[in-house]
Amino acid sequence: MSAACEQAIGLRAMLDYWLEDDAPDDAIEEHLLACDSCAGRVRALIDLGDGVRRLASQGAVDAILTPSFLEQAVQEGLRVREYRVAPGGRVDCTVTPDDDLLVSRLSADLTNVSRLDLVASQEGQPEHRIQDVPVSPGAGEVIVAPAMPMLRVLGFRRIRFRLLAQEADGERLLGEYTFDHSPSDR
Repeated sequence: MSAACEQAIGLRAMLDYWLEDDAPDDAIEEHLLACDSCAGRVRALIDLGDGVRRLASQGAVDAILTPSFLEQAVQEGLRVREYRVAPGGRVDCTVTPDDDLLVSRLSADLTNVSRLDLVASQEGQPEHRIQDVPVSPGAGEVIVAPAMPMLRVLGFRRIRFRLLAQEADGERLLGEYTFDHSPSDR
């Protein structure tokens, strides 16, 4: 931020402005038009978001998706294979050469959950924990998009996800989800 900027916009306000969470704030718009430093920070956020969006839409990284991100991916023509699983549930799954993105919708009661971890495990592999998964209590699900390159070469494998609420007195299991993956036959 430049020394000339006396009313720097906070990160939360920049994110809200960029994500259009609130109605556009005229004062923020005017400030961004006048302040190169703050406008540059917003451009950097947009560039970062575009890079993350590109990697996620290419299925290049494991990602937790928002419903709006998934909806936009479908609207942009990505072919999405989805599996919905309830706590304690199991599903047979695969990924085909035609799939651009595979998502697992893990249903869970997220009421009163402020911090959530996702743990993925496969037989013979170390557990992989994603800490502080973004939580939307009203959503009732967590949308997981595993990296497509890994899935495309994965043979027959059982994959388990666990959603763990992090609480003052320890972890609380919200659900365990089992995916029996098999390679595509085409």
